[in-house]
Amino acid sequence: MSPDCVPAARARAASRTAPLLAAAVAIGLAATPARAIVGGGPAGADVAAQTVLIVSTRGASCTGVVLAPDLVLTAAHCVAPQSDYAVALVGEGPPELLPAMKVVVHPRFDAAQFRTRRPTPDLALVKLARPLPPRFHQAQLATEAALPAKGSAFVVAGYGMTADGAGRSAGTLRSVTLPSIGTTGGIMARLALPSADAGACTGDSGGPAFQDGAVAGVVGWATGPNGSRGCGGVTGVTLIGLNRDWIEPAARALGSPIGR
Repeated sequence: MSPDCVPAARARAASRTAPLLAAAVAIGLAATPARAIVGGGPAGADVAAQTVLIVSTRGASCTGVVLAPDLVLTAAHCVAPQSDYAVALVGEGPPELLPAMKVVVHPRFDAAQFRTRRPTPDLALVKLARPLPPRFHQAQLATEAALPAKGSAFVVAGYGMTADGAGRSAGTLRSVTLPSIGTTGGIMARLALPSADAGACTGDSGGPAFQDGAVAGVVGWATGPNGSRGCGGVTGVTLIGLNRDWIEPAARALGSPIGR
């Protein structure tokens, strides 16, 4: 690159970073400690050390799971659209951005699945331009390939809203415990409480669903009560144990191998 090109390249980088930073600041300033995802509470320190906020120049935010110092697992629908993405470090001083260097989407993911209602592996890996701070650590991934039994408990976490449309509630990491009520398409678990509004909402997509301390699923979708549009009804998670045969080789190919 010639010296004359350097300022232009920096200007282009700045033009991409500014909208990302604006989104991170907006989310960080809007965050309130009230309630949780929908119907839960603040996430514990161990969950926070494995979970990150993802922002984009298209104005959307999602959640991700730390697989390596410079690698995050999230939902494919969060990062498949053309955009610039970054992990936003919020909650400890001014928001800081770690830009995404590369995004790899599961090859069998179909963005039309929400219209066709035919689930596909809603997973993607985000390679960061530089490592996360030391306060983060690698999440352990579940190895169980069997579908979960009904009633199995999952702890779901995310940076999303506490209610449908409550944008000012986003940006704080929250969690809620939900039982499995069944599966969908042989690759996803459906989670819901029988008598109370609780579950994922906008911004929680890509967030972890833990079982026994390991990430057993990644949040893909949510409904409102009784199957309506919205949040706090049923939460759908893509099961990790059925997709490790893609996650591990893809991580190695990105130069960020993950341990077992």
